[in-house]
Amino acid sequence: MRQYLVPLVFLVPAFIFTILYVKQDGERLCSELKALEEELGQGREQVMGHLKEINSIKKVIDTEILILIITAPNNREFRDQLRLESYLNFPWTYTYKDDFNFHYAFVCGYSTNRTLLEEMRQEAVETGDLLIGDFEDTYENLVYKTIWLLRYAVERYTFDYMFKVDDDSFINPALLFDFLYKYIKPKYNDMNIGYYGGMIRHGSREVQREGQWGIQKWEFEPDILPPYHVGGAYILSNLAAKQIIDLNAKHIMVAFRIEDAYVGALADRIGLKARDIPKTYSKQYDRFCDDKGARIFHRVAPSWQAKMIYNWTMKGYYCQQTKSLEQIIEDGEEMLRKY
Repeated sequence: MRQYLVPLVFLVPAFIFTILYVKQDGERLCSELKALEEELGQGREQVMGHLKEINSIKKVIDTEILILIITAPNNREFRDQLRLESYLNFPWTYTYKDDFNFHYAFVCGYSTNRTLLEEMRQEAVETGDLLIGDFEDTYENLVYKTIWLLRYAVERYTFDYMFKVDDDSFINPALLFDFLYKYIKPKYNDMNIGYYGGMIRHGSREVQREGQWGIQKWEFEPDILPPYHVGGAYILSNLAAKQIIDLNAKHIMVAFRIEDAYVGALADRIGLKARDIPKTYSKQYDRFCDDKGARIFHRVAPSWQAKMIYNWTMKGYYCQQTKSLEQIIEDGEEMLRKY
């Protein structure tokens, strides 16, 4: 028995020391986790406080046309180019009437990068045209970004038509506004004509169940997607936007990650047909010199905005100065690669 007592004399204190050390280390880790949790909580409160301050509109804004531009937190260069020289500030000439009242804003989610978030907050204060949603700006949250945009539009604005536009898209207001008010506005209360865009994905597209754009069966059971608009821009009437947001709020459908398809699925549920806008292109630079002009052009580098405006308003000046169609295509692709 004595032979076991000697080791125990050394083992028991060692065991007690180990227990005390683990307890102390555990308390230290708990303390650090609690501090981190408090820091994250303060960070979220700070973010939410910024959003409340930035997005506060004292009264509903009344406008004929609302243009909400999807952007990313670090796309400041895109936004500045659009503010400086783009379709948003060019003095367009219309045929339907002398002028149109339109309002625009950029929409993005918040960044978890504190430095970038502070830069976004400062930009929002300085420009007054940046809306920051209460969600992290990630690809996975793109559908929530779109729904937030639509809900914000119907709650904070009165409008005839709302444009959802990507920040790398060009739209031609002279053609689009005249098109809407000359051919569509007379039938404004017809629910079937409130959803316009380009590059319709027709109902023959099978649902992908795997991969980056995979939609699980529990999210959307049918194997075929209804027609929907994809690409750089689509248009909703005020009535259509309200109907889509109301249906989304009932949670009868899971908000799956392909945001344009989700909006199309909601529209299909309420009998809203996706209708095409002619002359809508995406990276088709061979159509740049189209004599009749494009209404929507997706995947346009910021510095091409001015070039596209002057080409169409000055009767193809850029196309006349360029020696070949191949050069135009090469210029467009090269400019896009820089961004």
